[in-house]
Amino acid sequence: MTLRHRVTILLGILCLSSPVLADETLLTGPCVLKADPAQTLPGTLNACINASAGSWIIQQSKVADSNQPPIMHRADGKISILVTPWVSLHAKGHSSVFVDRQTQKTVNKENQNDLANIQIGNSALSRHRLSAGRGRVPYRLDHNQRYGLEYAWGMDRFLAPRSTFGTYTYDNQLDWTVQATYGQLNDDTLRPDQKMFVGGRAMHDIAALEGTRISLGGYNDGLVRRAVALGILNINGKGDETALEFTRTFSFNPYKPSEFNQLIRLSYISHLQRKFRYKFQYDDIFKQIRIGGLAALYEPYRYTHIEFMFGYAKREDDKKLSHWFAGLNAGVHLE
Repeated sequence: MTLRHRVTILLGILCLSSPVLADETLLTGPCVLKADPAQTLPGTLNACINASAGSWIIQQSKVADSNQPPIMHRADGKISILVTPWVSLHAKGHSSVFVDRQTQKTVNKENQNDLANIQIGNSALSRHRLSAGRGRVPYRLDHNQRYGLEYAWGMDRFLAPRSTFGTYTYDNQLDWTVQATYGQLNDDTLRPDQKMFVGGRAMHDIAALEGTRISLGGYNDGLVRRAVALGILNINGKGDETALEFTRTFSFNPYKPSEFNQLIRLSYISHLQRKFRYKFQYDDIFKQIRIGGLAALYEPYRYTHIEFMFGYAKREDDKKLSHWFAGLNAGVHLE
């Protein structure tokens, strides 16, 4: 297999950065929106780039999850461009290639534009912002340490449906952020009265608890699909991140048990120490599956990473399909 088939190329992550020197318009590192639009030089692009691409090799004690291929190449990215101090463009997406270990043949490919929108208002200064776009609207924390593998256990069912939307955001720049979204589902097979989409999210930062945020959100559409999510995220002074999330979805008929889904997630990632980060995540999907796993992320050199993951998936719907799993991921990243 050629290198082209083993590595999915990421288009990159272009973010707004601050501060940016006059002779330095493209940086790598944490991206922060410019705090003062007056400092933006006309005709210049002040941006930084983050990018990552890698390959997963998965081993299971049983072939219990048919949706989980033994080899996956995946890349995720998002782009943000500052058009004017008060207008910006944003887009994010992912690309995946699934490969069979025995035949070395591609069994599936996926290229998705997850979200694309234009924003009016400066995120650092504007209390009121408007955005319009297309894709999956965020309504919960979705703090996932196994990002890219959620499809294997059906966790992607908790994402919002794709829609064409408009969003109003109120941000008092201190502790409250409130978002309200209205749009239409991107499904040409639906009638106009089935395409309605309404969503919202409120986030509160607790000053008394260092780096703590509470999020409450949900959505409803014309197909009577509904979801509600409550989450709490804490980032301590060292940079350790701990999140607890609770999400419920009701599809078509909320009173039928078969249409009910619930996810409880506890996740943790440590700060970087001696080139290592440590991860833990536990997911409980109501009456279907429970998944717990530990991971060690090693960054031997700048822009490179190696991750080893080990865990257990307990199937509640069929005990015989419970299994151990291990994964190895290697790739590059710019951040």
